Amino acid sequence: MGKGKPKQQKTSRAPKGPKEPYWSPLPRQRFSTSQTAGIVARHIVPLAGVLLFGWSAGEFVLLSVFNIAFSMSCIGVVGVAVSTRKEVGPSPNLADAIGSWLMLVLVGLILSLVLTGLFGWVVALFVAWHMSIAWAALTMVIAAAPALFQQYQADMRSTLTEEDRKKRDQPQALVLALCAGLIFIMSGYVGVFGRYGQIVMAIAVTALFIFRDLRPDLMRELTRPKDRPPASDA
Repeated sequence: MGKGKPKQQKTSRAPKGPKEPYWSPLPRQRFSTSQTAGIVARHIVPLAGVLLFGWSAGEFVLLSVFNIAFSMSCIGVVGVAVSTRKEVGPSPNLADAIGSWLMLVLVGLILSLVLTGLFGWVVALFVAWHMSIAWAALTMVIAAAPALFQQYQADMRSTLTEEDRKKRDQPQALVLALCAGLIFIMSGYVGVFGRYGQIVMAIAVTALFIFRDLRPDLMRELTRPKDRPPASDA
């Protein structure tokens, strides 16, 4: 009897659709004293406005939205800057490097204001504008600048590709979006509790933001989808 044709094994095709975020567990980051101080100072500014200057919940929420918008903007700005610099080569001198970094901070600030306007305009309608809000936002940017520069330098030294960096930052963007949603939910109920409710909300949100930046590894695990266990990451 002649042998029949060997059966061809069916190969499973990868499902079409957007790529999954990169959910591999992160090692715990070790921050220096100056890095920790910068993170705490950045997030403590809106809380100080509530406790020391009697700011309303609207002013606190508006600055918190700006805080999240600045974090989101910097993820993109730093990513583009690293990719561009790796293509064109290192800066020719120190003055050029400083100028380029200041330009990146300025671009991130502008994008943050745009995002704050898009997502916080409803809150802004009920906030009495004053220069203290602008000075507070500027203080937050200054406090965040050193950590951003260190992230930029770390990515420049890293061997990760542009695609790998995007996958790495996707869960971080999701954490920021969840924080924004939590702020809006809490702000809708804070009026029920009056002044004391505002203070409790401000303290809780500030603690959450500080914990988020000091322990990004735990925040990633807390927001990990149930269908994305560590072992499933390729």
